Amino acid sequence: MGFIKVTSLLCLLLLTPLLLVPGSEAKTCTSYSRTYMSLLCKKDSCVEACHKEGFTNGFCFVFPEPIMLICFCEKIVE
Repeated sequence: MGFIKVTSLLCLLLLTPLLLVPGSEAKTCTSYSRTYMSLLCKKDSCVEACHKEGFTNGFCFVFPEPIMLICFCEKIVE
């Protein structure tokens, strides 16, 4: 019975560094939408345009000078 606990603990200790390896996180690729054309960015239509371009999400970003609303698309890159 004690042998099983020690083996389980040993396996856990050996596998833990694999979870902490740097660079194992996914990266996010962000790009402005090439198909969304509107003066005022609306989230729903921005997300729809991003999906058509192959991205997973979209969001509107406000540039301060000159004041512009631009649709940006993003996806997870492994």
